[in-house]
Amino acid sequence: MNLRELLERLIWQENELYNLYKLGETFATYERPEFVETFRLIAEEELRHRKTLEGMLSGGTLKGTAVIDYLDSLSLEPMLSDERVEPESLEELILEALIREKHAYELYTKLSEILKDSLSQIFRMMASEELKHAYRLRLVYEGL
Repeated sequence: MNLRELLERLIWQENELYNLYKLGETFATYERPEFVETFRLIAEEELRHRKTLEGMLSGGTLKGTAVIDYLDSLSLEPMLSDERVEPESLEELILEALIREKHAYELYTKLSEILKDSLSQIFRMMASEELKHAYRLRLVYEGL
């Protein structure tokens, strides 16, 4: 896996999470309207993550960084192998999203440890947001 492939896969995963939360918003509209806003907010944050990664890809931001030395081990991360899912219920969607949020948190934490300065801070912030998403999802799940 090269740097471009890593970023493209991260962008794809963030887009998948965005789509999952938009589906969650739809499920909630019909099943649990009190959760619509939660899914909408999480979807917006995933969209922001995707745009951040797209900016890194187009700007060549990670070229020449320490990430290059870790591409082989990073390619084994669970987040990069998550596939598209088609949940049939709100409960199924939340359980799948929790797994993906955990994977994203773990990978972004590793990237924040590998990188330095502002890039480290960006990935640390994204990891923190993924952890908050998991917390919110857990609260929603407990409310079902």
